[in-house]
Amino acid sequence: MEDSKNSNNKFLIIALALLLVGISIYTFYSSTKLNKLNDAIEVEKNEIASNLDSMIVKYEDAISKNTSMSNELSLERDRIIMLRDSVKNMKVINYEMLRKFRSQIFKLEETNKQLFQKNEILISENRVLSSNLDSVKVVVSNQLAKNDTLTVLNQGLSEKVKIGSILKVNSAKILAMRERSGGKLVETSRSRNTDAFRVNFTIAKNEISEPGERNVYIQIVDLKGSTIARKGQLVLFDNTSIDYSDKTIVNYVNEPIDIISLVEVNRDNIKDGVYTVNIFIENKFAGASQITLK
Repeated sequence: MEDSKNSNNKFLIIALALLLVGISIYTFYSSTKLNKLNDAIEVEKNEIASNLDSMIVKYEDAISKNTSMSNELSLERDRIIMLRDSVKNMKVINYEMLRKFRSQIFKLEETNKQLFQKNEILISENRVLSSNLDSVKVVVSNQLAKNDTLTVLNQGLSEKVKIGSILKVNSAKILAMRERSGGKLVETSRSRNTDAFRVNFTIAKNEISEPGERNVYIQIVDLKGSTIARKGQLVLFDNTSIDYSDKTIVNYVNEPIDIISLVEVNRDNIKDGVYTVNIFIENKFAGASQITLK
């Protein structure tokens, strides 16, 4: 009876030992399988994160093109960044969650494809517009250069016209006159007999000068440069001032005009020497003549 009992105990011990061995083997096998599964899930997780990183880089490049879709692309990029960060920071993950992430990535790739196609179209259109704009700029630049040239030419022409429109006098002549007892004036060459100076001149024809009234000034000066029979003062175009001996107003109509001016003087003030008559039309010099009195 005792032997039978010992035999049963041995069988029980052996059975327990075999059970422990089986459990150990199963536990080791399960642990190894679980580790492999976790490693595979981690690899998958990293691949998903890497794919999302690649998408972000593509979006950054597309946004840098600075098209009208930049804001839309920026919003989509931010969504991908949030998803990428969620994947990287997730501590516990399984295949069900991985499938969901894969599904989201697939949808994102479809969205990316459409957005990038639209963006490329915009970039292409911008290139065409930029090319056209460059062509327009060249045309405008050339036109501006031509306009500048024309402006310079017009200014030069305007200056020439301005200079050409200045009136000049021809056949200027100054005579000393003596008054006879009857009041008649006759020519003289003697300073002591001079009672007046008669100035004859012709304003020359000028077809480009504006017609209209002109102020004509006669200045008679002696050898010392003093004005004889001063009547007033004239400011010239260069802001210098002169005294004049006589003034008249003529209506110029682009045809020659003969003018005679008589400047009365006190014969006691007239000395021997050279006298010069200067003629000014408006504020510019127009001609001159001289006479020598003995």
